[in-house]
Amino acid sequence: MMIKQLFKNPFILITSVAFLLQTVMLVLFYALPDPLGLSMSEMFAGKTIWQIFMAYGAILVMSSIFTFLKSPRALAVFYVFYFFFAIADYEVFRFNHQRLSYSFIRTYFHISNITDATTVSTLGGDGFGTVLWVGLIFLILAGGIAFCVTYSMRQKRMTMAQIAIAQKPNKRIAVTMLSSGLTLSLIPLLLFIIGARGVTNFPFQIDWRFTLGKYTLTAPVLHIAGLETFEFFRDGYSITDELIQDLDAFLPADFASARSDKNYPGYRDASQHEFKATRPYNIVFIFGESYKGRVLNQMLEGDTTIAPALWKMANVGGLWFKNAFSGSYPTVRGTTSTYLGFPSHPNRDVPAFYASNHFKGFQEYLTNYHRAYMTVSNPVFDHTLPFVERFYGDNWRVAEEPKILGTSDSLGMDLAIEMLKTMPTDSAWFLAANTIATHIPFYGYPDSYAAKPEDAMVRFKNALRYTDEQMGRFFEALYERPDFDRTVVVVLGDHDTPVDSIDYKVPQPLGVAAAQIFMGIFSADTNLFKGLEIREDVASQLDIGPTILDLAQVRAPNHFWGYDLLTEKRPAEQPALFYTQNAYYLGFRDSVLTGGLESDEVYKGKNGNFELVSDSLSLYWKSRAVGTSKVVRSLLRNDNMLPH
Repeated sequence: MMIKQLFKNPFILITSVAFLLQTVMLVLFYALPDPLGLSMSEMFAGKTIWQIFMAYGAILVMSSIFTFLKSPRALAVFYVFYFFFAIADYEVFRFNHQRLSYSFIRTYFHISNITDATTVSTLGGDGFGTVLWVGLIFLILAGGIAFCVTYSMRQKRMTMAQIAIAQKPNKRIAVTMLSSGLTLSLIPLLLFIIGARGVTNFPFQIDWRFTLGKYTLTAPVLHIAGLETFEFFRDGYSITDELIQDLDAFLPADFASARSDKNYPGYRDASQHEFKATRPYNIVFIFGESYKGRVLNQMLEGDTTIAPALWKMANVGGLWFKNAFSGSYPTVRGTTSTYLGFPSHPNRDVPAFYASNHFKGFQEYLTNYHRAYMTVSNPVFDHTLPFVERFYGDNWRVAEEPKILGTSDSLGMDLAIEMLKTMPTDSAWFLAANTIATHIPFYGYPDSYAAKPEDAMVRFKNALRYTDEQMGRFFEALYERPDFDRTVVVVLGDHDTPVDSIDYKVPQPLGVAAAQIFMGIFSADTNLFKGLEIREDVASQLDIGPTILDLAQVRAPNHFWGYDLLTEKRPAEQPALFYTQNAYYLGFRDSVLTGGLESDEVYKGKNGNFELVSDSLSLYWKSRAVGTSKVVRSLLRNDNMLPH
């Protein structure tokens, strides 16, 4: 009888429904397949219990607040919004392995993305799961509306005395909810502090090895929102001499001496190093979607069937970088690093507002060049439209929608060949293009071209060969041009992408931070290259800007933090640097270091296998990376990247 009476209390009823919804979400998350077929329970070993305790704890704490306020309808409305974002967070993570941050919302929640072909094909990797999640959202919305309407009608029929009697136990209920919620939230933290370990076998297995991490599924969206809000206001650090020393650890040796203004520590006068180019070269710049260095480097071992057209282009002469790293995942971080020449903002995909930030892409330095761009995907999708409009004006085109599924790269290269024909032969030009077939989940080639099995690596290689064939048609048109011998082709991946279990050996919460990409710079001009040189030194997307400025004979002050790959080599003991969400990633030639910006754990990896390390050199570089992250935050938050 008492239980029946309790469920007449709207706060208990709503909280019980919230518990049920949270349980359904957890079951769906772990039961539905990942688009790559990976085990979610394996990916989040040591974090599942942490997530469960905090998720239910958050529900109790929030319910207690509205119970104290005596606002059941407000509680129902709150949970409609809370679970909408929580479901979106779960679904986004399943398909992108990213958390639902302010940055992600600003980047991807654009109306044109809902119907974008890339988004549709990605969601097509698990249509049943998507239907379940979307159905749950509509169910929550309908339930919230039904409760508010029913409760309002019931209140109208009650007398003031009846309302007072109904609200009498609310204070006790609120206190119980609050204390229970706080206890649930603190239990995993206490177990983490005391170092709980081991596995207990119930009808299901519980891993008591607690590991923290904001950007894994360890906490509900409410906790993330709190942290994101805090970090939004915290980003403006004061730049000290010590932080500038951290920054200098990753910059070319002459960068500090070339600074013209200490208020802009990431900006330098024109570099005085030796330059290779003696004339301005035509430049073809191709972003290969998810061009994985781990796969394409296999061609150096003899398997040139992976991308034969690219292999033919490489052998006209040039540089092939075996140890090249992107500015992180997703595409917008890679484009930020490549175009703008500085690492992506930790916790922010790009500078907060493009129009108000003072920076220049390397394209803007090519003032005497005819510039054009071909894209096979809506540039809004990866939040690159501001780049495109700023760098190319109206001189960019999108490939037409394919009538045959999977032919986007074919149509894109058709368009690129058309645009190549418009390039002058008596003056310098810059033509950029991107590809799409190798976008996760790797279904971007025609059904008639090759099979699409469950094995994601097979699909990736099929898609890569399809893109390569289409790119080969463009290369053939390029070979026929009279100015081919003064043209340089730059091909690189926008980022790495998870394909198989090897890509998940990077310790969470860092996920796909291990972004080893393909990077090559090719030209038949023997004044630049004497055949194909395989480079072992570390290269980064940050190095593309200085290299292109050399090729274009631009000798100007700039904010590109990298090296001119034609004449400079990063010192063997210095890593390439980038940030992904709340983590840093340092790429050396033979290993990588990675970890959270706000955690003490440092991981060292070789050949995809990572282990915790605590040697003084690793801790030194971790400290430098954290300090540099504060410089990046301050420069972008305070608009001090480039003098106004």
